[in-house]
Amino acid sequence: MKNSIIDHIHNPEFLETAFRKDSAAFKQGFAEAYPSIKDELLAKAWYERLNYKQSDISWGIKNEWKVITLLAILVSFVALLPNFITVEQDIFYAKNIGFIVFPALMVYFVWKQNQPLNKLIAPLVISLISALYINLLPAPLKSDSVSQAFFHLPLFLWVIFGYIYIGGDVTATGKKINFLRFNGDLLVLSGLMLIAGGLFTAITINLFEVLKVNIITVYFNYFVAIGLSIIPLFAAYLIENNGHLVHKVSPVIARIFTPLVTITLFIYLVTIFFTGTYPTANRDYLLLFNVLLIAVMALILFSLSEVAKHTQQKLNQIILYVLSVLAIIVNGIALASILYRINDFGFTPNRLAVLGGDILILVNLLLVSFNLFKVVKGRVEVEKVESSIALFLPLYFVWTAFVTFGFPILFQYK
Repeated sequence: MKNSIIDHIHNPEFLETAFRKDSAAFKQGFAEAYPSIKDELLAKAWYERLNYKQSDISWGIKNEWKVITLLAILVSFVALLPNFITVEQDIFYAKNIGFIVFPALMVYFVWKQNQPLNKLIAPLVISLISALYINLLPAPLKSDSVSQAFFHLPLFLWVIFGYIYIGGDVTATGKKINFLRFNGDLLVLSGLMLIAGGLFTAITINLFEVLKVNIITVYFNYFVAIGLSIIPLFAAYLIENNGHLVHKVSPVIARIFTPLVTITLFIYLVTIFFTGTYPTANRDYLLLFNVLLIAVMALILFSLSEVAKHTQQKLNQIILYVLSVLAIIVNGIALASILYRINDFGFTPNRLAVLGGDILILVNLLLVSFNLFKVVKGRVEVEKVESSIALFLPLYFVWTAFVTFGFPILFQYK
């Protein structure tokens, strides 16, 4: 993108088309190209356009509050159902947490992006079928395969939501990257809202305790249930209307934690080497490393958006590459352990689910690491690394669908 912008700096139509096709890649490419074209009048105009700072908080377009309020009411109604029907709360939320969060987000983004309503038909039909299927499954008291189906269903719905977010354009890598960045911002903002809500809850409960009034049961069954259910929706609403504020947070967090995580993983490997103590091979341990690999790819993704803006670009690229290699080595140790355990004791739903997810994420990170190496060597642009992160999204969809719908049948609900 950088070279294309430089070559076509006198072609306004080309620049506008490139921006509309993939705004994220255009912004990053322009940031890299700007030092060499900063004297061009059109470059100055694009610089001001791309770096315009909105000073006030925006509350959205006309009628947006009405849409958000209506969706929040519907989400709250679903979240409160266990209080009005005979069902065990833990089982209800285990089965339906994904349906509390994602359908509302799907509807909101179809409306927000002015997509035709027929875009919603297939995702909502899939969601409805999934809801019927998961609620007909038995309670996972002694069934690991059903437990895995419950765990993977929200991930399955997350990918369907991603399909809505990118407007069904599965070939647009830039839109996939934007979706992943949106999720990072959503997690950060939702986390801040959870912290604020937690403080408010603690103060409220203690205020009533001073009056010798116990409101804990009612408060958690109703107010907390509503609050937790609508936080993702309101966080998405704020991100969409105040991106100039929110989009800066995730890259800053990534920039702070990338060297810290790199140092921690290096010390961890040195500790393993000198103590001769290898981690115990079990499902929970490998699941932890699945989370580690996802976190590392998130750090890489959000750090890449800032790399081109700093003079220490090469150093940052090297740190990202070292981080990816260390994560691969540490995970390789865990993977070898679980494979040894499977060889001794055979497959179970839990082992297969965690192992399959780990291998898929590990291969994705290997590709990311390989492209980071080529970036450090100056052979490719950073967009290649971003593309390799987004490349595996369809594979994650296939895997989560297989675990959700295939595991209970494959393992005969055991």
